Amino acid sequence: MSLRNPLPPPPAATRLLGAVRWVLPLCLAAIAISFEWNEHFVERNEEVTPAFIGEIALFGIAGPVAVALTLHWVTRLVAAYQATSEALEATNRGLGASVAERTSHLRAATDQLAAANDDLARANASLRQLDQLKSEFVSLVSHQLRAPLTNINGALEIVTQDASLLPPASQRTLQILAVESQRLSRLIQTILDVSRVEAGRLTMRLGPVAIEPLLARTCASAREVEPGRPLTLSVPPALPPAWADEVLLEEVIRNLLENAIHYSPPGVPIRVSARLRDGMITIEVLDHGPGVPPEEHDRIFRSFHRVGDDETTVKGYGLGLYFADKLVRVQHGTIRVESPVWDDGSAPGTRFVFTLPIASPEPDEANGAVEQEPGEREPRVV
Repeated sequence: MSLRNPLPPPPAATRLLGAVRWVLPLCLAAIAISFEWNEHFVERNEEVTPAFIGEIALFGIAGPVAVALTLHWVTRLVAAYQATSEALEATNRGLGASVAERTSHLRAATDQLAAANDDLARANASLRQLDQLKSEFVSLVSHQLRAPLTNINGALEIVTQDASLLPPASQRTLQILAVESQRLSRLIQTILDVSRVEAGRLTMRLGPVAIEPLLARTCASAREVEPGRPLTLSVPPALPPAWADEVLLEEVIRNLLENAIHYSPPGVPIRVSARLRDGMITIEVLDHGPGVPPEEHDRIFRSFHRVGDDETTVKGYGLGLYFADKLVRVQHGTIRVESPVWDDGSAPGTRFVFTLPIASPEPDEANGAVEQEPGEREPRVV
């Protein structure tokens, strides 16, 4: 970048102009006085008259003085122009150096950025390849484990039919084996489903899903995890169906219920509710457990993340909430955690809330079905 300007006058021309501003007025004064003297005294032989004095004052003095003042003003303009030109030239040189320096820095930064981008691209490609290998390995191992586990579960079911013939200790061992085998089967299936979700290969069958029967069925199944645990279900009347995959939605609710059961004290009730809010189906699972610290709210849905240390954390793998979050999102919903819920320092409780789109337009008041809070119908114990 440069500021263009005409070339300043050379120093010799400036010095010549300075000499002319004195010599020219003196020459003009001498010529004027000589001319008037010759005209009045030599040619006309006149005496000194007012006309002679006026002409001398006008042409011999006033004229040269005016020329001298004009030349002095022009000389100052030329000097100012020359000083401005020199300053502008110095500015141009400074700007040129600054632009050159910045351009070199920018070029160096661009080269570094390009090199960093290349490194990131290579690292990203390597990570993608590793992730693909990981997914393939997990899928392969899970498939290879599922087949023998299916055989083990089948054998345990056959043996369980005659469990009454075994000693009490053997019966307890058999029950433990059956429970752990089922838990391992669910873990393998969860890992397979997570791999499918992460790879974008999870098949969804979206359609209208009636919420109340699905929640009742899931709560009844969850009671098998801990018999005697009170589970209350609250669903308002005329709740429209959700637009979801029924199997995946049941998996989400089951994971949230099992999480609440594992983290709540025995015998403490767990509440499941559904309602229509802001044009979405909102489902909540509320417990009276130890709660989730605020700093864990953003991390609790990460894979293999557990709240607390190994000594205080209940048994698990840290995949249930991660899987629930993934399944809700692929069904165009959202999920969040709220804690504390109760004014109880030892058991502040946790509320998991997730939303799903409805399968039909929101009902209006004219049809007798309006947006309702969960408390509008008495909760029932499942």
